[in-house]
Amino acid sequence: MKILNINNLSNKNLNFKRSWQEHKSWGVNIEDGSQSAKIFTFLDAKNVVLEVNRGKNDERIFPLEKKNDGIFEAKLPKDYLKEGDEYQFLIERENGEIQRVKDPYSKKQSSLLGPSVVYNHSAFKWSDFAWKNNPNRISRKADSKNGLTPLDCAKIYELNTATLTNKANFEGVKQELSRIKNLGFNAIEIMPVENTYSYNWGYDGVDKFAPSNFLGGADMLKDLINSAHNIGLNVIMDMVPNHIGVDGSQLQKTGPYSGGSTPWGDAFNYEGENSKYVRDYIVNAALNWIHNYHCDGLRLDMTKFMNSDTTMQQIAAEVNYHFPEAFLIAEDSRSNISVRGDEHWHDWWQPHDQRVTIPLKPNEIGLNESEEIHNQKIDNISHGGVTLSRLGFDSEWDFHFYHTLTKVAYGEADLDALERAIFDSSSRVKYTTSHDETGNMDGTRLVAKYMVPMLKLNENIFLDDKDVQRARDYASLKGDGFSFESALNIVKSQKAQQNAMKLAQMVQNGRIERIMASRRPNEIFANSVLEPMGISKASFISPRKVLNAFSEATRIYRAIEALKYFTPGPVMTFQGEENLDMTKFNFFREFDSIKDEKYLYVEKGYPHGLNAYLDSIMGNQKYSINGKKRMEEFQNLIIDLNSFKKNNSASTVGQINLSNTVKHPQNPTIAMHSKDIASGSETFIISNFSNVDYPVYNIEFPVGKWEEVINTNNEKYGGSGTCQNKEIVLGFGKVDNKKVKSQIALPAKSSVIFKKV
Repeated sequence: MKILNINNLSNKNLNFKRSWQEHKSWGVNIEDGSQSAKIFTFLDAKNVVLEVNRGKNDERIFPLEKKNDGIFEAKLPKDYLKEGDEYQFLIERENGEIQRVKDPYSKKQSSLLGPSVVYNHSAFKWSDFAWKNNPNRISRKADSKNGLTPLDCAKIYELNTATLTNKANFEGVKQELSRIKNLGFNAIEIMPVENTYSYNWGYDGVDKFAPSNFLGGADMLKDLINSAHNIGLNVIMDMVPNHIGVDGSQLQKTGPYSGGSTPWGDAFNYEGENSKYVRDYIVNAALNWIHNYHCDGLRLDMTKFMNSDTTMQQIAAEVNYHFPEAFLIAEDSRSNISVRGDEHWHDWWQPHDQRVTIPLKPNEIGLNESEEIHNQKIDNISHGGVTLSRLGFDSEWDFHFYHTLTKVAYGEADLDALERAIFDSSSRVKYTTSHDETGNMDGTRLVAKYMVPMLKLNENIFLDDKDVQRARDYASLKGDGFSFESALNIVKSQKAQQNAMKLAQMVQNGRIERIMASRRPNEIFANSVLEPMGISKASFISPRKVLNAFSEATRIYRAIEALKYFTPGPVMTFQGEENLDMTKFNFFREFDSIKDEKYLYVEKGYPHGLNAYLDSIMGNQKYSINGKKRMEEFQNLIIDLNSFKKNNSASTVGQINLSNTVKHPQNPTIAMHSKDIASGSETFIISNFSNVDYPVYNIEFPVGKWEEVINTNNEKYGGSGTCQNKEIVLGFGKVDNKKVKSQIALPAKSSVIFKKV
């Protein structure tokens, strides 16, 4: 991984705190009664012409004036362009080479490789004016004076526009907003909508300023966001700053935008030769979603692969300056790296790169007070008030928390690691799964993944010739140092999880229960289910075992969801996981210029095309009466957890009090305490990962009176209803310098949350 190299950036220009007029000047613009065109291209370009084609022999050509650093721009005559006009830039270089390219700042594309389309952002009529002061609005600047909501209180619903509904567009998402709000979420996070050829899961966009026409285009997206605000939902836009999509990009022949190839498409040239305006380009893309689409915050995909801390900080500085209330979330995943970048943390209590989410100081937003393009040279690590080790993001996705809870769900309860993960995660976005852990692996849902070890599927899967060949191809794809045996294990694991998903779907659609009601259920199941799936009959997996595994997996899922919601700071739920929906979520995309994408099948274990997409559309599964009941029960838990998060500030802006942590490794059981000093709110969670119900369990409570508010074994949530605590529990703390235990009921594979009363 490349860390910021100060020497590489010396003698190069930085653009911090640029004027708004400069930000909005790029591309073709027809707003505010004036018209203009501006493009950054190769330094050796000698001519750039704007070509406009209205059809019927109505073609217009307007030359742009050459400035410096590869910039060409022009003021256009009044009414020279009209909305809907198609246009391209013609670039002529010194060697005589001529390229026709779409606008890198294109706001609208009628086709992926075709010309850009003139679009006027100011024509849309917004009605979310009251949102600015709405107390539901999440803001970086939230405080008691403005009454806005801090990011730590975010309850995020991550969604994919193409698959959330069978409408497969922004209008379909709009119709789901009330349901999402009624579940208790206060924000939606929209997976990337950057324009691509056709259906796409989101992370292969090439037009960074143009919402996909396949999803409904700019106006339909604005209508969705406008509607979200008007019912009290925040909107977070997911954007991709780490690469250019593999299909349909023309940036490589537009200018020095490319920084070399990656497995996902070209990287951006953020720190190479002539990179200044490439960094500006991605900064402007971020500002576009906030200004033109009214997004409240941004989530930046896999920022460590940007290989440029400079660019990350520049995004934060410009967003901070122009939109002080907008917030930024990084998916970074760097771990154990010190602020200096040349050594690792040795303290387990700091497993993340602390640079990412340390806020910028006021003097770090800009290099000085004038609103001009600044041309400063970097002489050392701290220059002109900008310390490049501070990136200024407000939060980040917490990989460490996810991986730790996953191990708990698989029966590997390392209580010390869990304590560290909960303590460390307070300001980070916590999740039990996301699009990555589903689509980027094998398309399967969490409950199905948890069923694999319960049914010992990895040990009982047969690999056929096709599987073995895929393992060979996988090892070859990964290259030197990756063994065939390792590839074989991955293929086996994927097949096990995909079969577990099929079994989970059979539970929810009632087929398992129908087989159980037959005369010879085990025999029928072995012949009609296990054998076709490639599962050994000697595994003795029966319909009853499958049903029990589904129940057990759901039970541990409820317990770790409670842990997620108890931990202070923002939380996130991926679409379908709020109610045990068993629709797969695959990696999917369609290509235009690229035809051979065999490596995707080799890596994922399924074709990436139309069928993968259709299988991922929510609502395509049919559920039995009992299946629907299980879904409703799990959804009841999510509703109550969202309500708990909303009404107990100890679980949002509180602090974990490690002195009150109790760990019983032999059980295993852990209890943790959170407190918000300002409000006096206190919460206490006890999680039992064993298979044993404890009608009486002795454990040390913090001092005070405690009331049970969430018990994941409640019948309302699909639990057995045993071991509920209906009476107030007294916590004595220490007496005569010895901790005094209190008695509670503690159900197996469950979490119980108490609040102080």
